Formats: sequence, structure tokens, C-alpha cells
Amino acid sequence: MPAVFGIDTSSPATGALNTQAIPLIGGTPKFWGRYFNGTKTNTKYQYHATENAVLAQLGIPVLCFARQMWAVGDANAAQGHAQLNMQGVVDAFGAPYLLGLNIAPILYLDLEPESGHPEYVMTQQYYRNWAGTITAGVAVAGRTIAFRPAVYLNKGDSKQSLTNLNAACAAGAACAGISVAHYVHQAGPDPEVAPPPPVGSMAWNAANVTPNPNPIPQIPVLVWQYYGDYPKIRLPNGKVQGGDIDLEMVNPAYSAVVLSGVVPPPSAAAPMV
Repeated sequence: MPAVFGIDTSSPATGALNTQAIPLIGGTPKFWGRYFNGTKTNTKYQYHATENAVLAQLGIPVLCFARQMWAVGDANAAQGHAQLNMQGVVDAFGAPYLLGLNIAPILYLDLEPESGHPEYVMTQQYYRNWAGTITAGVAVAGRTIAFRPAVYLNKGDSKQSLTNLNAACAAGAACAGISVAHYVHQAGPDPEVAPPPPVGSMAWNAANVTPNPNPIPQIPVLVWQYYGDYPKIRLPNGKVQGGDIDLEMVNPAYSAVVLSGVVPPPSAAAPMV
């Protein structure tokens, strides 16, 4: 199977962003990552049903991120976070539509780098509570919309969270796998703004994506986020200004798993129940 590439953005999906991404990954993205917030106090970057028509026209499904990175140390809130994450997906696509698809979307819990941010460390009990709620799904009219839990983390700066994830899964928590951020770029005089590698040079390399400590065997590495914030420019004041496109490559051994967990959006606003 050919290599599978996708993107994610914080801002809503648009045709212009898709056009910008195509030459970077050699074609239309096979998925578009967007956020589904787990708290009502911070709803930045939330995916909305208004994006469905754009992505349906482009033929791009949605990869779902669960966003509450500042609160993953609060195990008592994990169940509520998970319910809001899933409800965001249901609200965006519609319960009847999701039931008709008969899929189990994968929700990747967003864990940002821990250095300088102790609140970003996910506890073992938080993950157990969150993942258990995700695995239970959403009950609708006597049926259940299934979901699968997964995690997004940084290869070199999520060590305690990964240690806790390993422990949670060793104790029985479910995890479909992890998406790992580890950035690479072309050679150039200014590495901080160097462009991403040509897509033809990209090959899956376990050494580039396997974090430390190693995930236990039942936690596969599914996705490699290999470039962030395209395009980057150096401003006159010396600071770097980043864009909004992150580039993703799927582990060829798990392409079917990843693609089974994305949501093809309906072409029109879905009915809400």
C-alpha cells in the first residue's frame, strides 16, 4: 500500500489550506486532523459542522483529536472530558449519520510537551478513566456509537505521560495506539524555518518515531507528525512566525487501523439528536 499522508490544523478546514498542503504531501490529504474539546471553559479550535461540506467536497475524512491538555492531571474530570470529546464528534456529524457509518472513530488525546508545563503530565488514573469512558461510547436511542481511545504525544518531551500510559494499559486500559510528534526538515542556513522534506524522501523509520520510554507492545505507533506549523518565516525582529499546517505520515503496518478510525463527513449539515 502506498504511504498515507494527512494534515492537521487548528483553524477550520478550507480549500485554500488543502491547496497549500497538496504539494507538500504529494496529493490530497488522506485525513484532516481537527480538535474536539473536552471542557466547556476552553473551546478554541473546535471542529464545527460547517466544515463538513468543504471536506466532503474534497473527499477528506476527519481525524479526531481530544483537546484538554491543561487538565490531564485531574482524574476526577476525565470521565466528563471524554463525554464532551465524544459529544463534540456527535454534534459535528450527527448521531444518525455516525450510526449509519457503523465505524468506531479513534479519539487521540492531545498531550503537549511537558517541559515547563507540569499540568500537561497525564496521570495513570486520568488515562484509565478517560479511556474507559471513550471505550463505552455514546448511547443513542438504544444503540451505541462506538469510539476508540488513542494518544498524541511528543517523542522527546512526554516521558512521564508515556510512563503513565504504559502503566495504565498494562493494568488493562485500552489504547488503539499513539501518534508521535518528531519534526524533521530540509537542510538550510536557518533550521528553524527550513521547509519540510520532499514527500518522495519520506520513509517510515521506527527510530524517528519510537519515543522513550518505549511504549509497551500493545500500544503501536500509528502516526508520525513529522513537520509542524507550515509555512514558517523569520520576521524582521528575529522571531519565527509559524503557519497552521502540520504534516502526518501513517505507519504502513497500521494504515488500515488509522483509516478505519477517521470520519468521512456528510455533504450537508447532519441532523442532531
